Amino acid sequence: MKVFPIFFAFLAASAAAQTLPPLNFDAPGGFAGGGSDEAAIFTSPEGDLAVRVYPFRRLGPGDFQARFHETLLREFVAAGEREGKLPAPAVIEPFAVEGADAAALARFSDANRERRRLAISAAGAVAIVDIAGVPGAAERNAGALKEMLDSLSVGQPKARAAPPPLLSTPEVAAAVPPAAAPAVAAPAAAAPAARAQPAVAPQPAFLQGLYVGTARRLIPQFVGGVEKGGMWVTGPQYLLFYSGYVHRNYELPKMPGGDPSRFDWERARREDAANTGTYKVVGSELAMSMGTETITARLPGPGRLDILGTSYRRTVAK
Repeated sequence: MKVFPIFFAFLAASAAAQTLPPLNFDAPGGFAGGGSDEAAIFTSPEGDLAVRVYPFRRLGPGDFQARFHETLLREFVAAGEREGKLPAPAVIEPFAVEGADAAALARFSDANRERRRLAISAAGAVAIVDIAGVPGAAERNAGALKEMLDSLSVGQPKARAAPPPLLSTPEVAAAVPPAAAPAVAAPAAAAPAARAQPAVAPQPAFLQGLYVGTARRLIPQFVGGVEKGGMWVTGPQYLLFYSGYVHRNYELPKMPGGDPSRFDWERARREDAANTGTYKVVGSELAMSMGTETITARLPGPGRLDILGTSYRRTVAK
């Protein structure tokens, strides 16, 4: 009879051991952000520097420090981004990351690229921040890179004077099955309000335009189809309003000439219904409906929104 408690304790311990710690960081300021199945990817404004953040994965056998000095843990980097034979040995130094068991930063060159790779060890797992660009690109973006690396933490996010709340995000919202999302009025690409069926009620023109605020988003990691961890990224979130329609994203929406009416509303509704919907203004409040969500915002003044304490301000798409 005593075998069963031990057996179930073993199963519980095994399940706990499979849980990977979360990695928290701020997106590098001014960089365009994206993602893939393997990493969160951020590109410098000039396109000459890329930052790839890989979530925690099991380290496997061997000592973290020894393996990093021997292989730079390149096996944890996407195959197409792994370095070849180095012309000179990497320079490796310790690096402090809050909540980590250990971390080390390597600097090296590979072909025509300058590389920096930060490896973070925690709970028998490793996360990688891989930075690669043309010579001089890292120095030109030193401020944004430093702020991002300084923001890294494992487990809990670093304390902030005014931490941004967790708002709904494209990555999480997009996971809702299409059948669960109600139909959203489909605007046309050039003039969404002019569609014959079904159109939203006209809204005040003062709100129209692009707004930006700061929010936290989860980029989950799946192992064998099961979520086992992920990364929490703090960075800009964009809201685009036009004639009763709204779209939410973490990248600047593509609008020729910065004109909201020229955003491809029909494509956004078709391919990203969880983050595209309608809005209406009632007094000093704004109600947005996207996918299965209804979000209420305050309108404290011209060119400003307030959602759960996060301020969004009107901006201009470049």
